[in-house]
Amino acid sequence: MRLIVAAIYLVGVIGPAICQTSTPPAQASIRDQIRIDSFQSRTRGDNYGIASFVISNTTDKPLNSIELTCWVDDDRANGTKVLVWPSPRSIPAHDQQQFSNVNIGLVGQSARAGCEVTGAD
Repeated sequence: MRLIVAAIYLVGVIGPAICQTSTPPAQASIRDQIRIDSFQSRTRGDNYGIASFVISNTTDKPLNSIELTCWVDDDRANGTKVLVWPSPRSIPAHDQQQFSNVNIGLVGQSARAGCEVTGAD
């Protein structure tokens, strides 16, 4: 009888321990893994912003497209989504690429523009 009680106790204690799963390690945010460096912008005569920057890919995968959110004067809530595609095909893992003459939307004459990476494929 003691053997049966001991076996039931062990199954009751070991069962939940076997079923537990470990939590995956926290992943770095996309802004930490895919960065915009050397950002510069200018305003065309029609008040559209034109930017040049470097995309740094510190991930283990190549990037085929990058989604940016660009804003004016720290107003991130009203930002514009901008898609950029590397040329010729992708930005290899742990590499970077220069982008020039990227239209980042309507910014105004005296505005200060900024962009951040918000998605990638």
